[in-house]
Amino acid sequence: MTYEELKNQNDFDVNLHYSINEVAILAPSLDTFGGDEPVVTISKSEPFNYHPRDYRDTVLDLEDWREAVELAQELALTPLNERGKAINHDWIKMAQKALQGILGRG
Repeated sequence: MTYEELKNQNDFDVNLHYSINEVAILAPSLDTFGGDEPVVTISKSEPFNYHPRDYRDTVLDLEDWREAVELAQELALTPLNERGKAINHDWIKMAQKALQGILGRG
């Protein structure tokens, strides 16, 4: 499975967060401030390395959590060089805006 295939699951609405070392499958939090909580993290630098987390503080039910864990396992079992590239487009846009502001073009 590639990162793009994980992102584009048809039967499961997946929210992802990419960092330098991992990809996190997120679910909306039940706390009063909102936001998202990771329910599974998958290493981008170590094969076979993924960590299910507690889902009870999120809106996910048990079946959706199990599906998230299965997707994470499938991605973790895919060799690192076959997963494709993951780009955090929001980070790039923020950096471009900051650079334009520094250059006086914003």
